Amino acid sequence: MRTLLFVLLWPTLLSANQQLRVGPQAPFPTISEALQVASPGDTVRVAAGHYRERLVIDRSIVLIGEGWPIIDGGGHGHVIEALAPIAISGFVIRSSGDAVDREDSGLMVRAGPSSIVNNRLDDVLYGVYIKQAPGSLVADNRVVGKPLALARRGDGIRLWYSAGTRVLDNEVRQARDVVVYFSDSLSMRGNRVIDGRYGLHYMYSNHSLVEDNWLAGNQVGAFLMYSTHLELSGNVFAGARGATGMGLGLKDADHVSVTDNLMLRNAIGVHLDNSPRSAEMFNEFRDNAFAYNGTAVRLLPAVANNRFVDNAFSANGRPVGVAGGAGREQVAQNRWAQNYWGDYVGFDEDGDGIGDTPFSHVRFSDELLSRHPDLRFFSGSPALSMLDQMVRFFPLLRPIPMVVDSTPRLVASALDPWRASMAHQPVSIGRQDAAGGRWSVVLAAMTVGAMLLTWGVIADRGRDR
Repeated sequence: MRTLLFVLLWPTLLSANQQLRVGPQAPFPTISEALQVASPGDTVRVAAGHYRERLVIDRSIVLIGEGWPIIDGGGHGHVIEALAPIAISGFVIRSSGDAVDREDSGLMVRAGPSSIVNNRLDDVLYGVYIKQAPGSLVADNRVVGKPLALARRGDGIRLWYSAGTRVLDNEVRQARDVVVYFSDSLSMRGNRVIDGRYGLHYMYSNHSLVEDNWLAGNQVGAFLMYSTHLELSGNVFAGARGATGMGLGLKDADHVSVTDNLMLRNAIGVHLDNSPRSAEMFNEFRDNAFAYNGTAVRLLPAVANNRFVDNAFSANGRPVGVAGGAGREQVAQNRWAQNYWGDYVGFDEDGDGIGDTPFSHVRFSDELLSRHPDLRFFSGSPALSMLDQMVRFFPLLRPIPMVVDSTPRLVASALDPWRASMAHQPVSIGRQDAAGGRWSVVLAAMTVGAMLLTWGVIADRGRDR
């Protein structure tokens, strides 16, 4: 398949007359010497070996490695810089410089369409940098960044003004982000991004498909900003923890379709900030599975025009949270229909799979945590559990619902495709990770103190009504 893609993209280059060979027993002992005599359209074949050189390619050629030859940049600048469209496959590219201001890269591509297929990049600051090279292909590469602190790393794959590029089946580890800026009409499919800051950081890029990617163990799975007409399908957003840990974040993003994805073990499954930003636009979340997140969906108070249909919410610490607490208009701003809610208590007398009574998420402790994040110290503790029970007997203190689903499902069908991935997960990540879960005995003794801390909030809540 890799060879077929290579050939289809470069039919004219592969039909060129010259085949230049590089290697210990070949006419050219170094790649640089072969490049000096190559003409546009030539193919340079490089035998296995360790080539300590930095390459600048200024003509359209095909560069093929045989037996995984190593191109070693010696820790300075770009290892390979392409000033013309190229095709490169079969190399180990290693040891770029580490200067962020110079964007030192394993492979810097400045012209397109280029084909970067089946390479291994190790100990590089930026991995594959596609800069003003539209129509390129980045496929089947493995990128491992430099062993630096997260803030000092470069991006594993970076696209800049490169519309129509395909990013397929790559693996990126120990880098900062996979970045897409000002690049429309992309296809990002089958990539694995692990142990970074943003699995995907996306800005000012429209009409794109993000499909079947695995974004796990990053501070943020994907954050999509200032973009429109995006389709996310079949992705796994997992293990985003910490203060900023979110599986998927949308900011000022319009007409986004999020279907058949798994949000697993994140501090926040989905975070919505002014998305959609246009009153006539909407975003749709359908057939997604939210499991073991601290908060499955978090919205800022003014967020509207999102549709949540046929999703499954199971074993989350909170199914929905509104930053700063919900207002009376919050429930009507977004649509919730036919979702499965793990803590729904109701019946289905007619057997149609839909609960006979609406699901309403009303939990006083959740509203307190939304309005006062410092109280998260008590999350999962007997103190907040007691408050929730107390509010049931004092209607004047009853909080405003954060979500109402009039047609809740009784079967979590959206979870079915993902059950194998979740088989070995703990019972409740949200509760397990909470400080209260680990210190329940101590916090039980602090229940009275916690209740006293909340009385002022309760009074303020009463005045707001």
